[in-house]
Amino acid sequence: MFSKDFISFFCEFLEKKGLGFDLKKRNIVELEQFIVQYFEGISEIIESSENKLQINVWKDQWENFPEVVMSRLQSLLSENQKLPARVCKVRRIDKRHAEAFLNENHLQQYAGGKIKYGLFLPKNYFRLLPEAFLKDSEEILVAVMTFSGGKKFYFGDKTEQSFELIRFASLNGLNVVGGFSKLLKFFVDDKKPGNIMTYIDADWSNGASFGKLGFVLEATMPPNFYILDGTQRRALTENVDEATVKNSGSFKYILREFS
Repeated sequence: MFSKDFISFFCEFLEKKGLGFDLKKRNIVELEQFIVQYFEGISEIIESSENKLQINVWKDQWENFPEVVMSRLQSLLSENQKLPARVCKVRRIDKRHAEAFLNENHLQQYAGGKIKYGLFLPKNYFRLLPEAFLKDSEEILVAVMTFSGGKKFYFGDKTEQSFELIRFASLNGLNVVGGFSKLLKFFVDDKKPGNIMTYIDADWSNGASFGKLGFVLEATMPPNFYILDGTQRRALTENVDEATVKNSGSFKYILREFS
């Protein structure tokens, strides 16, 4: 289904959808909404001169997780199937379910987390989804959000219970409209945090959507460097010279006020 040549595959997808684009170079596709750059190895990130969101796709991610890459791009293009979060239910889930879901639906896969929530679509609302999403079960897990345990942090002359939002993902090909907010609100009501911190992958986002939810930018983190193991999965390295992949860094956001 997926070609090893990301640029060709993505351009064919855009043509089939009737979406305009410009192949600026062999590895750069410019659309009305954003620009996509594709990298096969270590290379300097070319900052776009356009006032557009820049997405960086790496060869190892495309070859290992093409469904996730395309789901994220389709989401930005409003081409994913949509489902309203209001018809879904939230509850705590165990590590087994969170790990299995995130390993299939998140580019960075499962990364631990003491607190794990799932968003479930009950069977009586299966009619809202195409057959490809349906399962022979009473419900479908459509999104997962994980958090660290709470830690005390000092802010001036007071302490706050701080949590890290580690992962959020929905099913590949599906946008659960309001799903992020619903899971976040459930966590806030459940744990009464003093603040919530999270890191946004700069290869895929400028963090603007988090700002709309009340998160405040605290810091811009430098790029990470990786080597690829025998299964072509990323492992962090401090030796830049041996790295074969890097990212664009991340944005650290903190939410302190809850409505």
